This record gives sequence, C-alpha cells and structure tokens, in this order.
Amino acid sequence: MIVFPPVESDEQVSLPPLPPINARFVVPRFVEKPQDPIMDTLKLNASNSSSGDSHFRLDHMPQEISLIYKKQLAPELHPSKESIWQEALKFDVRGRSSQVHCWDNLRSNASTLPSSSGFLSEQDGVVFAAAHHWALPILQDTQSVVQYMSLQDLLKNMKLTVLGFSSLLHEWDILEEQFFDIGLSREMRKRLIIEGKDEIISSNFISRFIQIGASLRRLETLVEQLRSKSNIGPTMYAFVHALSTCLAQIRRSLASGPPSEEQLSTNCLTLNSIFMYYDQHQGILTALSSMCKRQGEGLSPKDYEPMPSSPHALLSLIYNHLHDHIEYQSPHHVKATLAFILTSASSEYFKEVSGSIGFGSEGSSGNSGLSREYPTFFPSELIDALPVAQKSLKLLRVAQPNHPILKDSRYFSDIQWFWTPKEILSAVNSSEEGSKNIVSPVKVEDQPLSSSSTYLPELAEFQIFDLEPGNLNGQSCFDMTYTSAPRLALDAFIKGFPSSFPPITPTLTHITSLVLNPLLLHATTLSTTLLSIFVALPPPLNIHSHLRLLRSYILLMSPSFKRRLSAALFSDSGNFEESPTAFSLGSLRHGVQRTDLRRKTWAVGLAPALLERATWPPMDTDLSFFLRTVIWDSFEDSVNEEARRSRVEEIENRLGFAVRDLSHQTGHSAWSNPLRIEALDFLYMEYKPPQPLDVVITPDILSKYQRVFSFHLRILRVQHAIHAVLRMSSSTSPFVFGTLSSSRKMLLHFRFIAQSFVSNLVAYVYDTAIAGNLDPFLARLKKTGMSSGMMYTEYPDVFSLAEAHSAVMDAILTACLLRSGQRIAGGMLRDALELVLDFTVLVGDLYRGRIEEYQAASVLEDLYIRFQKKMASLFEVLSSTVDKSVSLRASIEVPHPAGKDTRNTVGGIGGIEALSHLLIHLDLGEFWLRAGDRKTQTM
Repeated sequence: MIVFPPVESDEQVSLPPLPPINARFVVPRFVEKPQDPIMDTLKLNASNSSSGDSHFRLDHMPQEISLIYKKQLAPELHPSKESIWQEALKFDVRGRSSQVHCWDNLRSNASTLPSSSGFLSEQDGVVFAAAHHWALPILQDTQSVVQYMSLQDLLKNMKLTVLGFSSLLHEWDILEEQFFDIGLSREMRKRLIIEGKDEIISSNFISRFIQIGASLRRLETLVEQLRSKSNIGPTMYAFVHALSTCLAQIRRSLASGPPSEEQLSTNCLTLNSIFMYYDQHQGILTALSSMCKRQGEGLSPKDYEPMPSSPHALLSLIYNHLHDHIEYQSPHHVKATLAFILTSASSEYFKEVSGSIGFGSEGSSGNSGLSREYPTFFPSELIDALPVAQKSLKLLRVAQPNHPILKDSRYFSDIQWFWTPKEILSAVNSSEEGSKNIVSPVKVEDQPLSSSSTYLPELAEFQIFDLEPGNLNGQSCFDMTYTSAPRLALDAFIKGFPSSFPPITPTLTHITSLVLNPLLLHATTLSTTLLSIFVALPPPLNIHSHLRLLRSYILLMSPSFKRRLSAALFSDSGNFEESPTAFSLGSLRHGVQRTDLRRKTWAVGLAPALLERATWPPMDTDLSFFLRTVIWDSFEDSVNEEARRSRVEEIENRLGFAVRDLSHQTGHSAWSNPLRIEALDFLYMEYKPPQPLDVVITPDILSKYQRVFSFHLRILRVQHAIHAVLRMSSSTSPFVFGTLSSSRKMLLHFRFIAQSFVSNLVAYVYDTAIAGNLDPFLARLKKTGMSSGMMYTEYPDVFSLAEAHSAVMDAILTACLLRSGQRIAGGMLRDALELVLDFTVLVGDLYRGRIEEYQAASVLEDLYIRFQKKMASLFEVLSSTVDKSVSLRASIEVPHPAGKDTRNTVGGIGGIEALSHLLIHLDLGEFWLRAGDRKTQTM
C-alpha cells in the first residue's frame, strides 16, 4: 500500500506577490476648441527647431506608436545568457523605460529609419498589416481556410491563373468553367493573404487574376464550340474569327506582362504597377464576356444564354454593346476592340444585302432567300427601301437587262465600316478619291504583285499566275507574314481608332447612317429607275392608257360604252313585249319559241331579250356575242382605221365580259331571280394586264374594280326601271290608278322622290366618287409621264404607285358604301334601291293588268312608308359617319375660287369625305332627315 505525503494548503506555500498592473500612459482629454492642423504643425516645427532636436519627436506621439517606431540607440552588446524578455526590459527609449513591447520590434527586418508621417497607411507594409490585424482581427470561419503567402510565390501562381491554366493554388474545372481552390472541397474556401497586406487588399488583387483567367477560358471555349458547329454562316464565322483574334492578342499580352523571371529573382516588384497593368485586360474581357453572355460570378454553363444564330440578331447584339460603351465613355481599347469585331462580322452580311439589290464589287446575286429582318442599326428608310429594291431589281432585269445601273453596279465600292476622321470626311464629301481609299481595316496589305495585265475585280486573285517562277520561294503560310497578319490588323485598328468622333458625326448613329447611305441611295435609285421605265413605256404598255381603259370600261366612265351596254342589258320602255333586233334575230336563228310571258311578273328595267328563255341567268352564246360587239363598237379613236383595228384587238385581248362560276359560289340565290337587285351580279368584266403592268394592276385591285362594276349595274338597272315607270304612269291607255285618286297621287309622289334619289345617286357615283378620286390620280400620272428628264418624287417606286392605286380604289369603294366595314350603311342603300325596284315591278304588274288597283293600293302604301323610313335611317347613319365637326350647311357654303375645279386637287376627294357630298346630293333640304319623325300623309 502506497501512502502519499499530505499536500500543503495554499496558506503554507509562500510566493512573492504579483506586481500591480498600472497604466503607464494617460490619454489627455481633447481641448474644447477647434483643431487647427496647420497651426499645430507650424508650432511643432518651431519647437523642434528651437530645441535643436530632430524634426520628428517620439515623445509627442502615443506611447504604443512610439514603441513600434523605436530606434535602437545602444550599441549591440555581446550575447548574454539572459532571456529576450529580460533584455527588452532593460531597453531604454529616450531615457524612459517601458514594460510594453511589440513583436514587430523584435523582428530582424524591422525598419530603423524614422518616418515623416504619422498615418499608419503610409508606413511599412508589415507595420500596417500588424496594426490592421490588431485593430480588426481575422475572424475564424469553419467554411474557410486562411493561408499567408509571400508576394513572389503568389505571383508565380497568379501568372498561370491569369492565362487560364491551373496552378498550385487554383485548378480549372472544365465542366463548371470556374477556378476552384486546390485541396479543398467545393464548400470550403481558401482565404489567401499576402504578407504585409490585409485580407481586403489581397482579395482584390487575387480576384482580378481569377476573373481574367476565367473570362479568357470561357471565351476560348465558346470559340471552339461555335467552330465545331456546321453551317454557322459567313457572319457567325467572321464573328468567331474576329473574337479569336482578339483573344489571341489578349493572351499574348498577358503572357508578356509582369511579373517576369527577372523581376521575381531580383524582388523588384511593385504591387500597384502589376495591378494596373491587368486592368485594361480585365476591362476588355469583361466587355467581351458580357456581349457573349458569359459574364457573372459563379455562372455555370447551364446558365449561359445561347448566342443568336441569325446574322441580323448577332450584328444587333454587337452594335448595341458598342453603342453602350461609347455612350458610357468606356476606355479607348474597349471601344476599339468591339468596333473591330463589328467591322469584321458585318463584312459578309453587308455583301449579302448589297448583292440582293445589285450593289457591290462582287456583282448582284439577287438572293431572294435573304431574311426580311435587318439589324437594329439599319435606318427605317433603308429597311423600307430594301424589299422594294429587291423586287425592282427582278423587274428591271426583265424589262431592260442592259440598263446601265445593272452593268455599273459591280464597280461600286463595298459597304464597310469606317471610323477615322479622314475616312468620315471623305464619305461626307462623296469624293471619288475618298471612296476608293475606304478599305476594310481588317484587310492586310499583301505583297505587291508585278503584273502587266489588268484584271477585273472578280478575277484579281488570278494575278498570281503571271508572276515569274520562284518569285514567292520561301513564303509559306507558316511565316510570320501570314501568321501575324490578324494580330497586326488588330493592332493597327486599335491604334487608328479615334478617341472621339469628329463633330460632323458626333455619335455612332450618325456614322451608321453615313456608312449605309450608299446602299440607301442605290436602293432608291433602282426603284425610281424602274418607275421611270414603267411611266415612259410606249403604247400598248403605257400604264396611263391602261388605267384609262379600266376607268372607261369597268367603271363605265366612257359614255359610248355605257350607252351601248345599257342598250344590251337594260330597257326603259313601257312596252313589255318590245325586244331588241339582235336578240330577236338570235331567237329566230335558233328557232326558239317565245313563252307566254304574260304569265310571269315583269322584271322591269331588264332588256326583254334577256327574259326570252325560261332560265336565269341567261346562259346564251348570243349574249356573249352581243356583249363582245359592245366593246368593239364603243371604241372611238381619231386615228385611221388600221391603227384603230390594232388597238381594238389589243383591248379585246385584255378586256372582256365573263360569267361567274355559279357551281362554286355560295349564297347566289339572289342571282337566279330577275326581280332582285342582284340579278346581274353574275356578270363581270375580266381584265388581263400585260406582264410588266401586273405589278401596278394587281388581282386585288382588279377585284375592287369588279365590285364597282357590279354596283354600277345595280343602279343602272334601277335607273332604267324608274324611267319605265315614268312612261307607264304617263300613258293614258291603260291609265294607272284611274279610279283611285289618292293612290294616283301617292304613285306620282313616290315616282318623283324615287327618281330624284336614283338620279342624284348616279350623278354622285360618277362625278364625285369616281371622277373626284381617280381623275386627280390619272392627272398626276400623266404629268409625270410627260415630264422627260424630271425625277419622279411623289411615288418613290412602282410598288408605292400600286399602293396609291389601291388606295384610290379603296376611297371609291368607301364613297360608294361598298367596304366591308360599311355593311350597315351599304345594306340600307341596297334596301332603298330594292324598294324602288319593287315599286317599279308593282307598277309594271298594274300596268299589264296582272293585279287590280285596290290590291295594288295597299302594297304601294306599304312600299312608300318603308322607303321613307329606310331613307331616313340611311341619312342618320351617313350623318353619324361624316365628321361631326363639319356641319352639313358649312360644307355647302364653303366658297371656291371661280373657275377652279375641285376634282383636280392633289389628294382627290377621298372616301369618308365624299359622303358629305352624298348627303348634299340626296338631301339638300334635309327632307329625309325629317321624314322619320313625320307621319305618313295620305295623298
């Protein structure tokens, strides 16, 4: 058994007491007065000068700082056996001893030179780092590891990182395309601190190298991915080549940058100079990464936005980034690099666009597959002019293949970007020397080829075969002349790129307009050239003559044709059994026996010959033959008979009557009833324009002509029917309503207002709706055709002329209430004409004795009331359609100069504007406006 000796208590242990810890310094209270650093410094200097001591006194500073900057005054003694702490306690500073010391005073590389500044940030780096660490100690984090490194070791690794390679500190992850710390998991983070620097300065310094290396690797990966794709297009290929050239130049500059091996060996390194050297590289790579959708900390490949594949979207992306950097006044090398990429990527696209309209040195391809979408920097007038110029080029090649504008286009300069003030001024002055000197900045001067032959531009590459044998010996594609060509082109471009644009083109938008101005000028010239050819075409291709032909025949503006057509289709005779000679001869030739027509209702207004057969519509060869003679007989010309015959044959080949295919028509039941207002809608006039003129006279425009033609047939039929009523009501044998005097008065009043309505409507349609809109258009067209040598300015191209032609027809349809948006008003007008036609049919039946007077009286009264209400409703709708700000009476009382024809105004009367004239024609005294509120008066 082991027995331990008893342990003595604390009272039995005698130890010397610890010395008290007393404060060795006192911080004085601030005086209650404003501080004056200037006066305090002057007093300090004066006191130092008077005392004869050094200009810097440690006893005027806090004791902690003076201890850090103490100077060893005692000579170095022989090493003693005392500890380092005992030696420190014996050390005396300026005759005073201190018991507080700092580890920094004990290091061997402590600075012994006095400092002239009292700011810690201006002291030695180690001193500042120690003070900063003491004031703000590094917080320990379980998710991070702190590692101190010397500047030399760090720069050796950062030189690899900035080039995008893995180092001893960071490794590149190909999948995530990021730099990660070596030896740590993805959740851990290494906090590198440079010796003598704090954590913030070290982090900022290291992050610049990591950002540059990551951006460089991401962009190079993008270049490889784009090049691996097939069919990327010439614009994308040019962009990739320009981007690759910029990245190669940046990598070369990074590789040759500091620190070099000599600087690392001699320890001649300045942190600020190294940091600022890589600033411009970071700015360029940040701009390129942002443009390529690869900018962002912690961004992974799955978060990348795809690059636009279409040329116009790609060029718009580059242009917008360049525009933003110019507006934000980015550094010169950033703007120049983006401008270089835009210049290189736009070259092939400009050639495609130029070739589509026959412009450029490589000739015109007329590529119709070019997208109709253009970059955002294309001016709106150029976007509108290019599709028109492409179609004009095709038509011009067909019309005049040998036109000078087609031959000389291959000698035009290509559209290219230019940036220097000299090139801009040359383009503004439009001098020939300036246009020849505008060459692509990307193009590198080749070796001059001595050749005695002159080649065309498209055959210039064959000049190499005229050289003497062995002239190019030693020149290889691997020589520096060829391998350094892109780099030299980029260097020359950046060096020549101006820091600011000249005052004549202060913004990028002005330069863009100036660059694309030749393309816009050629497009407009091509369109106006084609238009001048169309206007100046000789007969029978003169466009003015064809439009007058449509006006005369389809719109029934020719009195001769209208008279003969009315004689063929209509009749205003009061004798039902009367028939034209032509149809009676046809009936006798075919041996057709006339049916007992008294059993059927008389279709008043139609020619009796059309009703000889029992079917409707009349499908007879005699009808087509007689209508053919109508066109032949109505053509009147003052030229001789031979010229007249040739022109008539041309008209017959272009113009003729046709019948709609009823088997493919839906809702044509109204056509099969000769008593309806739509009885003649089966008939229309077909027009076949010649090959060049079908651009101006399109099928859509012809359909509008045919709608007006059908409307003409309706009102002509009603006009002839009301004339027949006039004959029948004026006859005394039989005497219509001879026994009913009130019905007789109502008949005469109904006849008067119906005839007034139809006559005024016919006058309005011919004089206002058609002549008021179409005649000014034809007058301007004829004036332009007669002005030889004068540029046509009102219509910039043929297609604008076609649009103007279509707009004129739209105005005519609107004035006639035939547009689809006018179904209410148009339906009321049709119903009014239908009521007038029903009135004429009623009078015809009463005249023929098919109905008694007492039976017809009630029907007549019902038609009279319905017609009044329909006309009142029609005028209410028209009044609401017309502009409310212009009253009807004001439009009547507008004074016009004497002898001035209002139909010859530049724009014509118009569509909606013509409806006010319709109100004036039909209801000058506002009779119909009051008819809806007035009760029916028995006559």
